[in-house]
Amino acid sequence: MAEQQPEARQGERAGERRGLERRRSDRRTPVPPWRRSWALVGYGVVGALLLMMLLNSLGGGKPEGPPDEKLVSRNAPPETTVRETEAPANAPEDAYGSAGFARLVVQGDSAVGRIVRAEMFCEAPGNYTVVSADTVSRAVASLIQEGRVPAAECKWGPAGEAQREDFLLLVPPALAAEFAATPVVTDAFVERHRVVAELEWVGRSKALALRTAGVFRGNATR
Repeated sequence: MAEQQPEARQGERAGERRGLERRRSDRRTPVPPWRRSWALVGYGVVGALLLMMLLNSLGGGKPEGPPDEKLVSRNAPPETTVRETEAPANAPEDAYGSAGFARLVVQGDSAVGRIVRAEMFCEAPGNYTVVSADTVSRAVASLIQEGRVPAAECKWGPAGEAQREDFLLLVPPALAAEFAATPVVTDAFVERHRVVAELEWVGRSKALALRTAGVFRGNATR
């Protein structure tokens, strides 16, 4: 009898341990939402979308246009309406510096076609695409070849002025050599042609992406 009692006590203790283990398993902390199966599936979907967006941004860009075109048009107009302007009756007038530029801008359409003298600092000419169909002067229309015009980006006035205006100088092919012969100087840390020119004022033109422009008519003596 004495031997059976320890065995019985051991069985009771084993039962108590199993009961305690069952109670502990019942009290386990639930799995966090971010570790559940549906959350893991969501992580995979989001990762796949991010990968697709990254690949599209790296390889899906639009091709760049030709390097010599700075005013690009998706739909270049086949024809351009020519606006007749009266030939200037007076001799060329001075329009040097920001004051001369501002005077021509304020005069608006009445200044279109006028021959003026000005000092500019211009980059080398390039080909500019006509952006939209618009009425242009005959001086501009005569330079359009296959929807492009030869022109140079310029700064109107010397570097010492507080405010210099951007200007697009159209260069006729017949005068390209005369333009190229102008001296190249360092202007605001950029090499540009110093051009003291006579030009035909065109003003702001939709056909040239709302740039203020004029047509080079040769070098002037100041």
